Amino acid sequence: MNMWIVTTGNSDIILKHDKNWGNLYSEVRYDLECTEFASPIQKDPYNKEAGYTVPPRILGLVYGNQSDEYKSDLEFPLLDTYYQHFLDKKTKPERIVILLTDQAEIFDEDQRLYEKCPFWQDTCTLTPLLEWYFKYKFDSHPEFLYLTPKTTDRGIDNWNQTLVLVQEKFRTLDCNFLKTVYVSHQAGTPAISSAVQFMSLARFGKQVKFLVSNEYEPREPIFIDSPIYLKGLQLQEAKALLERFDYSGVKRLLKQLWEGEVNSQEQKIKDLLDMAILWNCADFKKFAQAREKLAKERLDEWWWVGYEAAYLGMVRLEQGNTVEALFHSFRAVEGLIRDRNRSSKESLHQLISKLPDWQKNVDFKIFNETTRKERNSLFHNILGLEEIEVFKRWETNNKKAWEARVLNCLNYITGQKFTSLEKATLMYDVHKELKNLISNYELKI
Repeated sequence: MNMWIVTTGNSDIILKHDKNWGNLYSEVRYDLECTEFASPIQKDPYNKEAGYTVPPRILGLVYGNQSDEYKSDLEFPLLDTYYQHFLDKKTKPERIVILLTDQAEIFDEDQRLYEKCPFWQDTCTLTPLLEWYFKYKFDSHPEFLYLTPKTTDRGIDNWNQTLVLVQEKFRTLDCNFLKTVYVSHQAGTPAISSAVQFMSLARFGKQVKFLVSNEYEPREPIFIDSPIYLKGLQLQEAKALLERFDYSGVKRLLKQLWEGEVNSQEQKIKDLLDMAILWNCADFKKFAQAREKLAKERLDEWWWVGYEAAYLGMVRLEQGNTVEALFHSFRAVEGLIRDRNRSSKESLHQLISKLPDWQKNVDFKIFNETTRKERNSLFHNILGLEEIEVFKRWETNNKKAWEARVLNCLNYITGQKFTSLEKATLMYDVHKELKNLISNYELKI
């Protein structure tokens, strides 16, 4: 089955002439909050043949209940173009879904007094005219989906709200047995057009074919296959996942974009992602080995793993994994204490007692006397661990202070003077390099 999804806007139906407008408009004029629509607007001031435009809600109210003889006053320029294209291609959508708008709930009577109020641009009253058109042209009964915003500051020009509205409506569309989904999304507000474009790809994927009008030849619409759009969306999603340090997710998405043999840029991205995945699994040694020459100097230092573990804890917090964030921050400090005395078989308590003047280091003293004591009890009761609990166990109250305390503990143990965990780790540069490469990556079209 083929389905065609169509958006509607304020110029989808126009008047060929204004000969009957005055009489027909007078029949509904006094039922309207605004009475400033007595004269249709000429599309081209120098050419009456170009037709006249009227706000969609008004056009529907005036012509919706008229007999068919008056329908000849109307022209459907964009829909006629699409109809001819289907005719030329000898294909026909078996199911037609039309998106209409109704903002009645967010504009009160006082606002409707003004002809520029977006309320008058709603297309919901065009239902009978569109039913007539599709029956006449396609011998089809279209389905109508109404976008009806409920919040006054979130009309159909609000991008986020419109995306939610379109998503809700698309959930009602049965995906079974669909072969091709044609989508004509140019009409309507930019927010509607964008939302329909995005959600049709999200819902129907490679089944989508965009049927759009040609900017330079309006009478010659074109099909655009969905893979072009899908690749763009996947690349944007990969960038978003990279911000969350989800390297496996990034690799999965990019593999779908790389068809055939990868080029040098793609190979570089792939290699860096493989390193990042090792690091994300706390396999720091294999990660550093893969980094080769750039990591050689750091590998000679006994303390480098501790800083990587601490940075992984910071990343886990960014990902919302508070338990692992707490675990890696403990692990980083305790691990360095043991690594500092690798040949010793003494207990952690004994090793700490031998650290020089540890009682005078405020950060390490808190770690030893507060954080360590609460660690075991916390790990036995990890359900519902809030972010603030991570900070409290280190006697801090925010992310910045927590990171500083962990870093100061590491610097105390190692004798280093790093000013940030980013500067102390190999992974930070890998992530930065990945971000730069993916930001500048160009799709193969």
